[in-house]
Parts: sequence; C-alpha cells; structure tokens
Amino acid sequence: MRPALPADAAALAALSTELGYPADSSTLAARLAVLLAAPEQHFVHVVEQHDKVRGWIHGYIRPLLESATCVEIGGLVVAADSRSQGLGAHLLQACEQWAASHGIAELTVRSAEQRLDAHRFYQRHGYRHIKTQLTLRKQLP
Repeated sequence: MRPALPADAAALAALSTELGYPADSSTLAARLAVLLAAPEQHFVHVVEQHDKVRGWIHGYIRPLLESATCVEIGGLVVAADSRSQGLGAHLLQACEQWAASHGIAELTVRSAEQRLDAHRFYQRHGYRHIKTQLTLRKQLP
C-alpha cells in the first residue's frame, strides 16, 4: 500500500467506474490533484497487486458544528476480481491509523442501501449502523 500519485488517475478512474461512479481519467486526475494538495485533510492511498493498482481509499477530515470532528470515508473500492483477499481491510486499517494520528477517534462511512456486501464488510470491521437517511442533491447552473 502507498499514497496515491497523479500517475494513478487512470487506474483510480477505472475502479471508480467499476463501483458505479463513472469518471474519465482527466476528470479524476483534476479531482485527485486537489486532494493530494491537502495531505493534512485528505488520505488517499492505493493498494497494488503485481504492480497494478487494485484498490483505493479516500478519507477526509470532516469538522462539524453539531458533533465532534470525524474522518469520513469518501470512497473505498477494490477491483471485483481482487475482493475477499484482505485488500479492503488493509486500506481501511491504514485510514483508521491516519485518523488516529490526527487525534480523531471516529470514522464515518456512507453506503448505498443496495450495497449489502459493503455493509457486511464494514460491520465485520467494527462499524455499526447508526441511521438511515435520504440523500438529496441539487445541481446549480
């Protein structure tokens, strides 16, 4: 496992697309550049197998007014053909250690209702279901 690099953009885009969040490599490269420019706020790491990126995680510090600052997992994906090999657990543990090194004691992750395998994964690693909510979005002109 290692920190993500700008050169990883194409691999990260492919994995993001596999997860159901399509992104071309140039768009993802621009997003990645913003995150990598703020390493004290964002944790972006990849895991490789046979010199190929097989998964990534993005965690970020989320300060809130109504509750304690936490680290939110913005995304975690492992290639379908590399799942159940401990790669996701390794990424998750590294993000948790990063949070602890910043004095943050809580991590949050949001997972779509239909991602039952992901729910089981997180629950196996000590995450508990705290609420169900509706996500609303508005596109601005």
